[in-house]
Amino acid sequence: MSILYFFKSLFAQPRFESGTRVNHVRGGSIQRTDGFVVGQTQSGVWVEWPRGGRSLIPGSELSQII
Repeated sequence: MSILYFFKSLFAQPRFESGTRVNHVRGGSIQRTDGFVVGQTQSGVWVEWPRGGRSLIPGSELSQII
């Protein structure tokens, strides 16, 4: 049973808390910086950018700023 949970975790979308600072990374290059997570749905993560409003981006294309 634990093997099934392991395989499921490999394909799971990352979870981001509201207010988390993120960068949008696609293909190894940073597309946008300093966004704030507004919310998350099954379709992706809503991110508000300092310039350019909001966008819905797949969680796999975001990296958290620590």
